[in-house]
Amino acid sequence: MEAANDPARKTHGKVLRSNTGWMLDPVAWAKRASATRLLTEQTDRIASALTRAGVNVTRDGDVTLISAVTGIVETMASYRACRFLPTIAARDRRPMVNGLKLFMTGHENSRFFRYAVMTCAEPVPAFGDLRKTIQNLSRRITRWANYIKKSKEKRGGGYDVKVLFRGIEFTRATAAERDDAARARGQTSNLADRFGADTVLYHVHANVIYWPTRNIGAVWPDFLRDTHRFMKAEWRDNGKVEKVEEIVKYCSKPNDTLAASDDELVWLYHQTQKLKICQPLGDFKVWMKTLEDRKEKVVSVHQGRGNGFLERVKKGKRERPVDEDDEAGDEDAAFEGVDPPEKPEQKKRSETGEASPPANIVIGLSLPQWRHSPWAEPMIMVQHYDPLRLSEEATCDIAAWKAKAREWWDDAFAPPPEEALRVARMAMDEAMSDEDIREAAEAACYILDTCRPTVPTGTPNQLDEYEIGNEDELEDDLKSVVRLFEGAIVVKEIPYDLSADQRREYEAWQQGIWMQTQRDRMLKRVPEMAAHYDRVRRRMAALGGDCREAA
Repeated sequence: MEAANDPARKTHGKVLRSNTGWMLDPVAWAKRASATRLLTEQTDRIASALTRAGVNVTRDGDVTLISAVTGIVETMASYRACRFLPTIAARDRRPMVNGLKLFMTGHENSRFFRYAVMTCAEPVPAFGDLRKTIQNLSRRITRWANYIKKSKEKRGGGYDVKVLFRGIEFTRATAAERDDAARARGQTSNLADRFGADTVLYHVHANVIYWPTRNIGAVWPDFLRDTHRFMKAEWRDNGKVEKVEEIVKYCSKPNDTLAASDDELVWLYHQTQKLKICQPLGDFKVWMKTLEDRKEKVVSVHQGRGNGFLERVKKGKRERPVDEDDEAGDEDAAFEGVDPPEKPEQKKRSETGEASPPANIVIGLSLPQWRHSPWAEPMIMVQHYDPLRLSEEATCDIAAWKAKAREWWDDAFAPPPEEALRVARMAMDEAMSDEDIREAAEAACYILDTCRPTVPTGTPNQLDEYEIGNEDELEDDLKSVVRLFEGAIVVKEIPYDLSADQRREYEAWQQGIWMQTQRDRMLKRVPEMAAHYDRVRRRMAALGGDCREAA
């Protein structure tokens, strides 16, 4: 409850560090990556169809994402707020889902939240007035929310029920398909006779979360009857809220949208433009407003051992990367967003006299993402990316972000970037078994990376303290792991002398610094400990050798 309602205790910079190197199950990651790739392909196809029909939903300000650890450069298209584009719908859905989950976690009465579906009585044929239908349903839900939240003493019909969320959806199907579905449910329907069998119909409904603030069991039938009469539409109570993702959905299924013609997509674009599809209401709206006022966001924060929890996080500022030891390091480390800076660089004149647009505007560092491997890494956001026009300042910023991200990556004991990408390719290979993929991911974290900047002994002589082993000496399960990596060799540690010089050379630099600190501390205490032992010996002599009493 404190994490949901108190001000944020963590900043964007702290979450950057804690989430970098966060490992997902490689099999689950592969399914997630495939679903994301499918959404992107669907968005591109729908956007292309709209462009052919004369509606351009692509923004001019392109953004390039550079993986801060693996170095993969990916140019992503920027789209306008077209709510039925799958990637835009996913982008808008994520903060609403995270916010609703955290709000319910911090609400002492969230176990009483209920979920209902309200459906319009009449479907809307394609090229009809879909916009007016959505607006009318939204307004009726708002009036219904005001009606049921008042007590019975103040106004007849009130039930002390608060409405917290409303999300609009619409399904697409022909009249004949809807009649067949109704008959399968044991219902009668004659839409084909009314509109024509091949007429495409859009049926609008809304998912609603509401909260009875008191026990209304005695008047529950009256509540159901009054709601049906007030809404003038079909509605069904689906019980307690179990899974938020089943309530906060896309306004339209991507496959339904892909089945529409180009002209139908243009009509759908104009009918849904600037409409509030998903909207918090009541107490949830007030809670979301506090996030905006405090400049906070709800994100999943890695807590170790693969676990993550939703928390309120303070948004960062638009600053250059700074060291973690600086006082303002956490606040100014990075920021989230893809909007260009408020004051872009002045345009430079080319040789022909024309003004050239600014290139390589380094926006900042996004929170770690699982875009290219099962290990999360931050993404460097660059607007108008042009590798041929990289200035010294932009190159410096990109290099600084990469160095900082790699430091966080190594601190999380993530594998070398090339091994992370190798595991990702294996996970996406349908011929690989789940067991082999998980074994490869586990083994990748223990592969020695002699090129990482945090290993000062990363030289060709790095393996001098090892000897080449024989693969036949390994157990069968380890043999299968070794064979997953091309060019891998088996090495065995050579016993070494525990002298100070060899020990310092063998240890990793972090462990070496820690051990050296402990040695210096012990050396400072040598005179003190010698005096203590001398006192103990004298005490033992005085007591006749009674070690226990002397101690």
